[in-house]
Amino acid sequence: MIQMTDRWTKKKIIINADDFGMTPGVTAGILYAHQFGIVTSTTAMVNRPFAKESLTLAKNCPDLGIGLHFVLDAGKPISKNVPSLIDHSGQFLTGHFLMKSAKKTDIKTELLAQLELLLQWYPNVTHIDSHHHMHLHLPEALEAVLEVAEAYKLPVRSFTENHWHTVDSTDKLYYDFYGTENVTVPYLESILKNIEDGVSEVMCHPAFLDPWLLAASSYTETRMKELEILTDNRLKEIIHDQTMELVHFGGIHHEYR
Repeated sequence: MIQMTDRWTKKKIIINADDFGMTPGVTAGILYAHQFGIVTSTTAMVNRPFAKESLTLAKNCPDLGIGLHFVLDAGKPISKNVPSLIDHSGQFLTGHFLMKSAKKTDIKTELLAQLELLLQWYPNVTHIDSHHHMHLHLPEALEAVLEVAEAYKLPVRSFTENHWHTVDSTDKLYYDFYGTENVTVPYLESILKNIEDGVSEVMCHPAFLDPWLLAASSYTETRMKELEILTDNRLKEIIHDQTMELVHFGGIHHEYR
């Protein structure tokens, strides 16, 4: 792992791995990519059966920033009373069914339940993003996330330049290091070599394959390729040569806003 430093640079970069706690293999891959690669940050899915154990393991990696990967469309909610978010079996609604049904009060109730559970398991939470970017696709979810983030003084992932004023974010999000076509060393090299001044986030999904991942996600083998790339020494050399600093979301609101 590249050591994060306090030196001031114009370019700071967060390499955030989504889906922490989704399965044991995902957790192990993210921790490996942090310890031996360039991942600096991750976001936890607290409604997964493996989440609590994953966060116990994370305590061995104090330099890894951990935020909430707010889930609205996979598995079951943490809250017991969010009727507009669930189907008859108690599972989250998905797709247009969720879009049509979801009410802001239920979204905020579930968000608070997930965040409080994460804080119980891992008190030093750095930020909030969401599974499948639901807070950026569903207006009611964005409103709820911004209200909670402001109350808890947490940054939030943004696709565009941040105009929220009361909530911090990065200056730029690179979300397309994803899929078989873009998950290559040259593609990630190109992102790193063209990082602009300010704070940028690169989203990623490294993992070791396991049976639970094969059952839970359509994005599987490519996660292993991401893990291989994120631990490639050539990327560490580029980050060093470009005088970029690897950071996580914790503290960016103190330095940049």
